[in-house]
Amino acid sequence: MNYSVDQFAEQLFGELALDSNATYFIAYSGGVDSTVLLHLMVELRERERRQEREREPFKLVALHVNHNLQEGSKAWSEHCASACADLNVPYRSVSLDLEQRNESLARNARYDWFREQMPSGSVLLTAHHRQDRAETLLFNLMRGAGSTGLSSLRAVRPFYGSKLARPLLQLSQKDIHDYAEKHSLSWVEDPTNKDALYSRNHIRNKILPVLKEFRGDAESNIARAAANLEQENLLLREVAICDLVEVREHAKHPLDNSHAICFEDFQHLSSARQANLLRFWLGSLQLHIPSRRLLNALLAAFNEPPSSTTILQEEGSQFRFYQGYLYVMPAVREAQPLLTIDWRDIDQPIDLYASKIRVDATPKLRDLYKDRRNSSLQLTSKAHVMNPKALQGHTLNLKKWLQEMGIPPWRRQAVPLLTLSQANNDLVLGPVDQQLQSDWVSLECPIV
Repeated sequence: MNYSVDQFAEQLFGELALDSNATYFIAYSGGVDSTVLLHLMVELRERERRQEREREPFKLVALHVNHNLQEGSKAWSEHCASACADLNVPYRSVSLDLEQRNESLARNARYDWFREQMPSGSVLLTAHHRQDRAETLLFNLMRGAGSTGLSSLRAVRPFYGSKLARPLLQLSQKDIHDYAEKHSLSWVEDPTNKDALYSRNHIRNKILPVLKEFRGDAESNIARAAANLEQENLLLREVAICDLVEVREHAKHPLDNSHAICFEDFQHLSSARQANLLRFWLGSLQLHIPSRRLLNALLAAFNEPPSSTTILQEEGSQFRFYQGYLYVMPAVREAQPLLTIDWRDIDQPIDLYASKIRVDATPKLRDLYKDRRNSSLQLTSKAHVMNPKALQGHTLNLKKWLQEMGIPPWRRQAVPLLTLSQANNDLVLGPVDQQLQSDWVSLECPIV
């Protein structure tokens, strides 16, 4: 295959529908795959520059991560810096200090750094090719993954307000080597590619060759199956989006970092669509996708809701149920009670939760406070309310009242309460919560 920059441009701006005016970041390891990708982008940039003389072409930045897992890694970084200088491509690099030699850990650290470098609306390009896609499908198949995992290495997907694209997925490893040799490119060889300690290398060096002996077109067929599954998953996403429109949600709560969805609104859906919607919802929030075992437990709970004290937990995430809603949150200790805040100037708003919620007084609160000048207006929590009274003057059962207000039990000790303190009594006006309407305050959230 004699791959050209014109074919690459059609893939990038045609099939993948990427923006020709975006800023492109290349995950550049220095290996042959990313070297070819970098060269193609430089050639494309020059072609665009010749054709569009009145404006500059897209911006291009190379990103290199030194994982410090090999003795020669420093030399690879120097090679990448030199290559980018020769090609007139801005170059950024980082040296990581990983706690252990682990594929997943290294990958997560790498992509976290990529995300930090990229402004919203930009594009990250990686040099995954057809063999990578086939290997990933086989790797995920061995893990018992569903259709999402088996679709493996989507050609383009969202990436923290930007996009991640893989424009070389249709090329074989031989196509890439042929291009590199034709253009006399220089690259580094990573000796870990032959290290059997890495699962993917075992698939690459042991399993795929056997499959190719059985059937010569095994690699391309496996990659095509992944592409077909990607199309099917796009359809499943569209179904989930349509279903999600009909389901009530609670936005992220700053007190416990929870998200919530109304599982009672799932009742009209089949179990397959319930599972599809739940996975999509969690994925769209970049939260933990439950295992099959946990997913089945969650779906069973939709039909027979457990008590509010029930906690299902997996991989650092907790799932709880309360008043028809499923909550998902980090598995951390209970939220600490809010320290009392004196609202000295009622004409000025107060910020809560590191400025995630801004609390402003309504005219009704201003009128009430005007008539009680000998009282102090405060935001506090249940633990600091000494002798709670209702507005009518009788003693208030805060636990029962917060329950009736729909505050989940794990938040009741910490949710802010708006109080008028006078003598030894606290006149409790109500909880200040982004999910509740209040006559006393208006909320703007989030500020950031």
